[in-house]
Amino acid sequence: MTAEAKSERLIRVCAVGELRPGGVKRVDVDPPIALYNIGGTFYATADWCTHDRSSLADEGFVENGQVECGWHFAKFCVRTGAVTAPPATQPLATYSVQVIDDAVYVTVSG
Repeated sequence: MTAEAKSERLIRVCAVGELRPGGVKRVDVDPPIALYNIGGTFYATADWCTHDRSSLADEGFVENGQVECGWHFAKFCVRTGAVTAPPATQPLATYSVQVIDDAVYVTVSG
């Protein structure tokens, strides 16, 4: 690893039971991350919609493994970050999620 390579660290976000299935929680890091519980499996994406920087965790709607932006209704797959409905054209960044000792952690750079 070179000196220029970014380090990665685990951030504890919440206890497993704190985020109900179908729920989403904003992780206040730079840039913000949205953590989702989809049927008991946790996923994390960038929180800002790639179309117009609306917070997906605060203003979005989660259904059937997708998050819909509350501003212009772009949709994204929470598992892959892929765009599933316009007006967004760029996918969301995704982040690694781990459950350790009944707590949910997200891997971030920095």
